[in-house]
This record gives sequence, structure tokens and C-alpha cells, in this order.
Amino acid sequence: MKHFKLFNIIAIVLLLIATGCEDFLDKAVEGQVPLEEVDYTDESRMYEPVSGVYARANANNLHHWANHCMLLFRSDFIFKGAHANDQPVMEDIQDYKYESMTNAWFVNNLWVAHFGLIRDADAALEELNQFAEHTTDQALVRQYKAEVRFFRALAYWRMARIYGDIPWYNKDLVAGALRRAPREEAYQYIIAELQEIVDHLPAQHPNQLTNRGGVTKWAAYALLAKAAADVQEYDIMLSASKAIVDSGVFSLFPDYYTLFKKQGEFSNENIFEMNHTDFGLSTGDATFIDQYYVAHGIKQAGGTRFDGGAFNGGWGFSMPAQKYIDFMEDRGEGIRLQTNIIYPNTRTQEGDSIGSIPGDLQALLDRYNQNGRGAAEAYWFKTYLPFNQQSQGRYRFGGYNNVRIFRYADVLLLYAEALIHTGGAGAGDAPLNLVRDRAGLGPISGATIDDILDERAAELEFEWSADRFFDLIRLDRTEELGPNFVKGQHEYYPIPTVQIDLQPGLAEPAVSGLFPN
Repeated sequence: MKHFKLFNIIAIVLLLIATGCEDFLDKAVEGQVPLEEVDYTDESRMYEPVSGVYARANANNLHHWANHCMLLFRSDFIFKGAHANDQPVMEDIQDYKYESMTNAWFVNNLWVAHFGLIRDADAALEELNQFAEHTTDQALVRQYKAEVRFFRALAYWRMARIYGDIPWYNKDLVAGALRRAPREEAYQYIIAELQEIVDHLPAQHPNQLTNRGGVTKWAAYALLAKAAADVQEYDIMLSASKAIVDSGVFSLFPDYYTLFKKQGEFSNENIFEMNHTDFGLSTGDATFIDQYYVAHGIKQAGGTRFDGGAFNGGWGFSMPAQKYIDFMEDRGEGIRLQTNIIYPNTRTQEGDSIGSIPGDLQALLDRYNQNGRGAAEAYWFKTYLPFNQQSQGRYRFGGYNNVRIFRYADVLLLYAEALIHTGGAGAGDAPLNLVRDRAGLGPISGATIDDILDERAAELEFEWSADRFFDLIRLDRTEELGPNFVKGQHEYYPIPTVQIDLQPGLAEPAVSGLFPN
């Protein structure tokens, strides 16, 4: 009988992370990394490496609040809020002044979080290879490996989107030997990886899985469609999005407002979501959510909850631009505008009272507007979870609500866009109008790429993918980003200084052939 140490992960100086994981999903399985000797002939333990990767992804790596801010603040629809002295360097993001940020902690955190996930995925695959030597269920091994590889591809996709040229992680490389690969080759790898794993993943809706919310083939197809869109591989974008639409597994949730509340968790619209819960208890265990919702939550003075208690607000780090509100009003938006925006000194339909804008935030908004920036005196509302849906005694802005990663509405719009790219104006009318109908808007005939871009902004703004900036880049509509954005300079963040200090080769020109083909 062979024994090995499970998750004997080699940490290299690149990552500066200690391995540690929180519980996976709702404690159906444990995500703690065990240190004891493990019998690889024991098939009952084969899921543990997979569980560890879910836990790593869920533990503040794919949705850290500061990482999300770094992506959101490049949108033309969002301003950095809170107050002037709260992470002031983040103000430079909205002006594309990247040079002032390279030493900031949150810049390095974004890099480290994603490459930490890649490292742990590689380690999990090594462990699964050990189990594979002793099991007859090779189809299950392939599924487990595909789940892990999905997360690895997701992390590489985020890094290629954000940094352009990126390294291929190899634990056997000494830090000084690390180099970047061309962005195009990173995307080739990501696309090929997703195409290879898709048929090894479950075909059910994630709400039908034993481990509810797990990775399915549809999540892989959604990521494939988004990655293909980034590099204008429109045939792949079309086939991947069409596979999801043709599956019949997904449908739009009827009520856009409650889609983002507890009623919308694991709904038929959600293709993939990161799962969080406090198990409905006022104390005790809860899956790790940290400040993802709190950071963007309504910062206000004088509000109250439905039960008369103090309103548990947030930091107000993200504030809407008046440009966004004008855009939505000009379109005649109803439910989507009501879901996304709320004004001070108002009351929600669930009975929570929103207070006034506090002085320090108001001062920041006033400064923006004195400089002609156009910040709205309103709050983002999409991440708001009514306090009557939260566990009594455990109130926090946003609660322990799942983070929606990929939705069917996004896929319908990708499908519509791919149809237009390959078939001309009007070819995407049908899927586009499904999304518009749910929003209470009339149908469009002869839709163009600009119609798709506007619909994506109305439907998806302020969500996890932060797609607005990336959509404007890939569709060459960067004039919307304002005069401070310079094409050829501001599409990608610079690599954090601390990483270049540790691996000087990252400052060298990209080297072809590093990613597996």
C-alpha cells in the first residue's frame, strides 16, 4: 500500500502566499488541506484535492474586494468613492495613471491571488495523478481533473485580460528564470484547455449536482465564449455560446431585481457562481465572503433596517457616474435601473431606509464635480441584500450572498454578438431581444454591435467580470473611456514592482513557446 503526503505544495518566491483554504460550498465536503499521510488507494478521498481548489478560489482570491475595485474603476460608469484619504492611489486608476500604482499592495494582491490559485490547481492535478494510478474509475478522474483545470484556465484568463503578456507558472523554475509569454499564446492555451475539458464535465445545471454549484461543461463553455471574444475568435465564440443556448438547461430568471438576492441563488439563469452561506445561523461557521460586498456597499448616515436597527452600510468604494444614469434613463430603463441605482434618503421596497451621503464622501464627490468629472449623488444598489433576508444577529451589507460569475443573460448577449460578427446586422436579434424583454424593453430589429455593447452595459454593469472596460477595448470603442485613456498604453496593468524585483525576467520582452500547445 502506497502512502504520500496530500498537497505537498512547493511554494516559490513568486507567490508570497501560504497555502490555506476555507470550507468548500456549504460544507458538503471539507476544503482544508490535510497534512497527514494519505492512502491513494482510498477512492473516498479522491475529491479532496478538488475541494481544496474550490476553497482556494472561494477564499478571497477570485473575488477580493480590492481586486474588484481595480477592475471596476476603469469603467467610464464608475468612480472611486469612500473618501479622499481611503486608498487614495486607487483614484489614479480611473485616470489610467498606472505608474503611481505599481508599488501598491492591492496591485500585488491581484497578481498573487490568481497565481496562487494556479499553483494550487497544479498541485491538485499532481495529487489526482496519484489517485489515478489506483482507481478503475478513470472517467471520474478525468472529471475531477477537468474541474481543477477550469479554475486554472479561469485564473490564466483573468491574468491575460488584465496584464496582457503573462508567465506560464512552473514550480520547477527558479524565480530568476521566469519570463512572460505573449498574450496571444496565453489565450491559445486557455481556449485549447477549455475545448479539451468540456466533455469531461457534468452536463446538468449546477443546481442539480451533488455538490451544488460545482463546475459544469456549461461554465467551461461560458468561459470559452468570453475568452474567444477577447481575441476576436468569433467562430469559437459562436459555437461555445450556441452550445449553451441549444442545451435548454438555462433560462432567464423572471425578476431581474430578485435575481441578485437570495431568491436568485442557484437559479436557472446562473451558469457558475461562487457559493457563500452562513447556514441561516446568527453565530458559528460561515463560508468566507470577507469584504466583497461591504466594500461597495452604501455608505450613508442615518439609515435604519426594516426592524428599526442600525443600517449596516458599506464603505461606498464604488460610486456611479452621472453618465451611467443618463445612459440608462435615455434608454427608458425600468427594472434594471431600479436594481442598479438608489438615491440617498429613500426607502427600499423591503423596508430598509437609506440615509444621507456622509460628509467625507460628499466632499470627494464635490471635488470630482468641481473638476467636471460628473459623479452622481447616488449609490450602486445591485449588491444590496435586504436585511430581512439576512440571518438575525449577523447583519452585514450584502450578507453571505453567492457571487454570480457567469449568467445566461451574458451568454445570450455573447451569442447575439457572435451572430452579428459572422452574419451581419440583425443576425443576433432573437437572443438580444430575450434579454431586453426580461428588462421590460421592446424588441430591436437589425441590431448592430453598438446595440450589443449598450445592452451589455445595461445588463451587466457592476458585476464580477467588470466587462464594460474590456468590452470597450476589444470592440475598439475606447473613446468612451475619456481623454486620459491612450490606446496602446492603458489596455493592461503593469506587472507589480515587487514581482519584477523578485523575478527580473518579467521586465524582459515576452518569450514565445512557454505555454504548452
